[in-house]
Amino acid sequence: MKKLVVDREMSAQIQIYKWLKEEIISAKILPGTVLDKNQLIEKLETSLTPLREAFLLLKRDGFVDLIPNLHTIVRLINLEEIREHVFIRGALECAVVEQLAEQGIRKQVRDSCRNLISQQRSAFEQGDFKTFFKLDEKFHRVLCDTMNYQMLWQDIERHRSHISRACQCCPISDANIEASIAQHEELLEIIHVHNGRGARELMREHVHMIFGDLKRIDPQYLQAN
Repeated sequence: MKKLVVDREMSAQIQIYKWLKEEIISAKILPGTVLDKNQLIEKLETSLTPLREAFLLLKRDGFVDLIPNLHTIVRLINLEEIREHVFIRGALECAVVEQLAEQGIRKQVRDSCRNLISQQRSAFEQGDFKTFFKLDEKFHRVLCDTMNYQMLWQDIERHRSHISRACQCCPISDANIEASIAQHEELLEIIHVHNGRGARELMREHVHMIFGDLKRIDPQYLQAN
């Protein structure tokens, strides 16, 4: 696990929460892992109270289960919940790209997205998958932020985080990554020519690619049916 960088302007529980959440989403802390309070207190140089509060926030978000008087465990992946996260994320992002295609996007936004795609391709060629997935998230956020809705990305990110965790528990597929980059390129062109229906259909295909990955998750990380 990476080291927590202390931010004196943020409360301890929020820092711990964000740090643990990132470790869980990136699968550095795997599903089914028991979170040892004593080890975390020592590692994070904190006390029990902010750690407990961070655990409660993670439970609220659906990332851990709290077993009273026993332990806190990282939740196993529930495939039915992931399908619901995909459905909601898809509905939101399909609406975003359809509207962007209809109203158009500024050249500055298009150039920013093209630059992100170029960086994605470079990261993929270098085998830097951590950077690739960060750039993927940034590409989608740039499009969403163009809508100027205050809560939109917050809602999308809440569902993306669970989808991302599931993806990180799958073997890397070069073919899927290449397809994802190609879809980003095609999406920009479809938006540019104001094809709202085409943008919606391509985004739906893009988001639903996760269903192929879900078949390859190690069963030990999945909740039993």
